[in-house]
Amino acid sequence: MDPLTHALVGIGVAALSGDKFALGNPMHLGAMLGALAPDMDIVLQLFGDVPYLTHHRGSSHSIPGVLVMSGIITAGLWLLLGGINPGLIFLWTFLGALSHIALDLFNSYGAKILWPFSRKRYTLNLLVLADPVIIVIFAVVIFWPGVSGLIAEAAFWLAMMYLGSRFYLRQRVYRMLERQFAGDDTFRIVVMPAMVSLWNWSFLIETRESYIIGEIRCFSAKPGIKKILEKVPLNPLIGKALKSRMGQLFQSFTPYFHISHCLVDGKHIVRFCDLRYFFREDFLHSATVIFDETQTIIDAVFQPYNKNRKIRMPEGF
Repeated sequence: MDPLTHALVGIGVAALSGDKFALGNPMHLGAMLGALAPDMDIVLQLFGDVPYLTHHRGSSHSIPGVLVMSGIITAGLWLLLGGINPGLIFLWTFLGALSHIALDLFNSYGAKILWPFSRKRYTLNLLVLADPVIIVIFAVVIFWPGVSGLIAEAAFWLAMMYLGSRFYLRQRVYRMLERQFAGDDTFRIVVMPAMVSLWNWSFLIETRESYIIGEIRCFSAKPGIKKILEKVPLNPLIGKALKSRMGQLFQSFTPYFHISHCLVDGKHIVRFCDLRYFFREDFLHSATVIFDETQTIIDAVFQPYNKNRKIRMPEGF
């Protein structure tokens, strides 16, 4: 989720203490800082795009990670502000940090919450990356006059009801797609929040021979198919691309991807597409591994978020 949403929910967590949010209160400040802290892995960008993309939403978004960060924030606030039991500061800071990984679980990108025991990225596929309903619900906690504890509690119940409605809508869409596409050659159906609409859902259907990518409205019975990608049979070059550093990075980046292989001017090009995000007639994230005629990798490019953004990863990295 975006920093604004995380900060607002962190303030909502702090308001559960019963007092109006105040930056001078170590418990409140700890809850807000805890809600923002997991995204501090952005500092990895200082070492380049590859370390950041490899580790983003990894250890900092895990239960052990937020425990460590909560301890560091608690120690700093207790030393700077004092005047309150450090155990209470840690409790509210940890609750704020938990709100961060909970929110990130709800969107399609997910988080490695069980790191280091598992490197799997978990997701519940319920919320868009910047959900306006969640933002409005928790913004009320800041501006509503009166008893903040009761308002914060009401905000959390409203948020739970909203999440419940999103779950219902996602399941409704899933059942509609299942009725239309279920068959012996359908391996899986995945329903995810659309990138820019609360009322639409993106979907991915994997069959024996292809991937079907599309979007459907909540209450529509007609799915809109945007792209059908034929599966390419596995061959030695695709196998080498999957085992390359770029291939390993891309597989850790997304659980749903398509591979294509073509020969251009004597060079073998293996391309990966992240099937989760289709925007403006193309996939948002992609990667390319290029082999020469001796099947040696001569270039590997990752293009996250923008086709003009090219991150190269030599095999010797």
